[in-house]
Amino acid sequence: MKKMYVGMLVALLIAITTTVFAFGPGAGAGTGKAGGPGLVRGAAAGYGPGPSLNLSKEQMDKMWQLKEKQRNETSAMRYELFQKRNELRSLYTNPTADDAAILAKQKEVNALRTKLQDKAVQFKLEQRKILTPEQLKQLSESGRGFGARGFSKKGFGRQGSRPGPCGRV
Repeated sequence: MKKMYVGMLVALLIAITTTVFAFGPGAGAGTGKAGGPGLVRGAAAGYGPGPSLNLSKEQMDKMWQLKEKQRNETSAMRYELFQKRNELRSLYTNPTADDAAILAKQKEVNALRTKLQDKAVQFKLEQRKILTPEQLKQLSESGRGFGARGFSKKGFGRQGSRPGPCGRV
């Protein structure tokens, strides 16, 4: 009987490990590695398909500091948005909730999303100041520069983003 439990445990661990390695580092939502929308993608830092911007060590350090600053500044807003969306979801499923309460909560969610989007634009503008005109031209020509997500210690990437056209802020 013990051998059967041990065998099932080993099979479960192998299945979990295989799944983890299939997704790789930084895959999926909620990995905590995204710093918000950024100007350039993973390829810009030299990995993945697309242009390599050959960022200098100084540029990489500045990008990392900027990402950390962005993450810290938006942390409370992102958590508040999470809470408000849960409250809104509860209101929608509550049969006794009135329309005015739902509309008011939706306005709160929209206001927070707008604030986060404004912060994201500021973040992109700050990233833009770090890049050289040649690097910006390279991004423009590749069509890969805008709408990307974050910057990690290893480079740029879509870490922490949600797939599909309905990703959330």
